[in-house]
Amino acid sequence: MSAKPVANILANLEKTIAKHEAAKVYQLPFWPDPHRGFPNEVIRSALFSAIQSRHRTYLENEEICCQDGYKIIFTGQRLDQTHLDVFEGVMHVARGLHEGNNVRFSAHKLLKIIGRSTGRSDHQWLDRTFQQLTATSVKIMDKNGERVFWGSLLPSGAADLTTGGYCVELPRHLIKLFERGFTTVDFDRRKLLRGKPLAQWLQLYYSSHARPYPVTVEFLRNLSGSSATVKKFKQNLQDRLEELKTFGFINDWKIENDLVNVDRTPTPAQQRHLANRSS
Repeated sequence: MSAKPVANILANLEKTIAKHEAAKVYQLPFWPDPHRGFPNEVIRSALFSAIQSRHRTYLENEEICCQDGYKIIFTGQRLDQTHLDVFEGVMHVARGLHEGNNVRFSAHKLLKIIGRSTGRSDHQWLDRTFQQLTATSVKIMDKNGERVFWGSLLPSGAADLTTGGYCVELPRHLIKLFERGFTTVDFDRRKLLRGKPLAQWLQLYYSSHARPYPVTVEFLRNLSGSSATVKKFKQNLQDRLEELKTFGFINDWKIENDLVNVDRTPTPAQQRHLANRSS
C-alpha cells in the first residue's frame, strides 16, 4: 500500500473521531451525599494549593506543579483549598447534569453544602470567591503537549445579590475534567481538617491513589504548592500525616531516607480496579 492511501485513511479516521467527539454529549457523574467528586488532574497538582490565604500571590502564565502525564499552565491569583470547596460545591449541585445546563442555587444553600456559616459576611465572601475562580486561566495539556483544557474554572454566571440567587454555566470542558478521572471523598470528614490546608490536600491526594507509592518530601512540597522551607514543610507534613492517621484517613505512615510511605485501605471501587489490573 502506498504512502498516500495510508495518509488518506488516517485523515479520514481522524475526521471520524472528531465527528464522534463533537456529537458526544458529556454528563457530570453522580455521587451520593455526603461525598464530593474531585477531578484527579486537580487534586494531583498545586492548582488548589495547600497554603493559607495570606500567602496567595498572582501568577502570569506560569507552570503549576502536577503529577507526570500532563502539564498545567496558570494565570491568576493562586487558589487554595477554600476555592476548591466552592468549586466542588457547585459541581455537587450540578452532579448528574449534562453539559450546557445552567446550575441554579442559592448562596445560603451552597454555603450550607460546603459547611460554612450563612451570615452576611459569608455571603460576601462567597461572591468574592466566585469572582476569583472566574478570573483564572487554566490550561491543562497532556504529555504530548496537546491542549486538553483551556479556560476559566467557572467561566460565567449570574447572581441576584438581593435574594442570594445564583446561576452558573456548566460548560463541556469542566465535565471532561471528571470524564478523565475523579475521586470521591466524604466531605463531612474533610471538614474535620478545615483550617489545615496541607492536611486537606494530602487527604485528597492519597485518596486518589488506590495503592500510594513512595514519594519524596520535596515532591509533596512542590506538588502541594507549599511556600514553606523544606525543613518547615517536613515538620508540618509529619504533623498532618499523623493527624490523618488519628482521624482514620490513612492506616499508617513513615518517612525513611526522605521517602514518604503511606498505607491506606482502598475504597471498594479502587479494590475492584486493582483486581481488574491483576487479572
